[in-house]
Amino acid sequence: MGYVEAIVLAVLQGLTEFLPVSSSGHLVLAQYWFGHVEETGLLFDIMLHCATVVAILVYFRNDWLALARGLLGYQPAVNEASVFTGAEWRTVLMVIVASIPTAILGLSIQKIGLELFSRPDIVGGFLIFTGVVLWVGRGKSIGRGIQEMNISDALIIGLVQGIAVLPGISRSGSTIAGGLLLGLERELIVRFSLLISIPAILGAMLLEMLKVMDHADVLIGPYLVGMSVAALVGYWSIGIILRLVKQNHFHLFSYYLWPVGIAIILWMHVL
Repeated sequence: MGYVEAIVLAVLQGLTEFLPVSSSGHLVLAQYWFGHVEETGLLFDIMLHCATVVAILVYFRNDWLALARGLLGYQPAVNEASVFTGAEWRTVLMVIVASIPTAILGLSIQKIGLELFSRPDIVGGFLIFTGVVLWVGRGKSIGRGIQEMNISDALIIGLVQGIAVLPGISRSGSTIAGGLLLGLERELIVRFSLLISIPAILGAMLLEMLKVMDHADVLIGPYLVGMSVAALVGYWSIGIILRLVKQNHFHLFSYYLWPVGIAIILWMHVL
C-alpha cells in the first residue's frame, strides 16, 4: 500500500465514520477499485478506525473529564458539564448494556464471514437501506435525557450497532436514527452513539490484529500517515454531525446514499 492510497482511504474513513454513510462500505468499495482486500488491508481499515477513536476522545474531552469526576464523586466544573452530568454511573451502565448485543451480534456476523457481504452490489443495497433508516428517523425525538434512558433503549441501540458491522450500513446513522425513534434527546444520542463506538471499535481492532499479527510485510509509514489523516478529518466530521442532528438535517444524507447505492448496483449488473 502506497502513501497516496493510504491518504485517500484515510480521508474516506475520517469523513464516513461519523457522517451517516458507512465508513466500512466506502472502504470496501475503495479497496475494490484499488484492486486489493488482503489481510494487511483489513488491518489498515481497523487502524483507521482506531484513529477515529482518538478523534472522539479529543473532541469530547470535557465529557470524559466530567464523567471521570462524577464517577469519583466530584462535582464537575460548570464549563465541564455535559449531557451525562449527574448520571455518570447510569451512563456507564447504559454503555455496558449496549455493548453486550453489539459484541454478540458482531462476533456472530464475523463467524459467518464479512467477505460474504463485501461485494460492491451488496454494499450498494445496504447503502440504500441506510438511506431509508435515516429518512424514517427524520424529525423524531421527544427529548428524553440520560435519566429517562432505560435498559431496553440501550439494548436496542446496541443491537443496531451490532448489525452495522455489515459494510454499507452506517453505524452512526443507524444508532442515531434508532435513538431518535426511541425519543431520546438529540445531543444525547449523538454523544452516546460515539461513546459506545469506542469499545466496539477497539474490540474489532483486537480481532483484526490477531488475524494478521504474523504478517511481517506491513509498511509502517503509510499506516502512520493514514492514521494521522483519519484522526484530523474525523475530528472535523464530528462537529458537522452534531450540528446536522441538532438542526434535524440528518436525513438529508439519504439523497446521497440512494443514488450512490443504485449506481453501484447498476454498475455491477448492467453496465
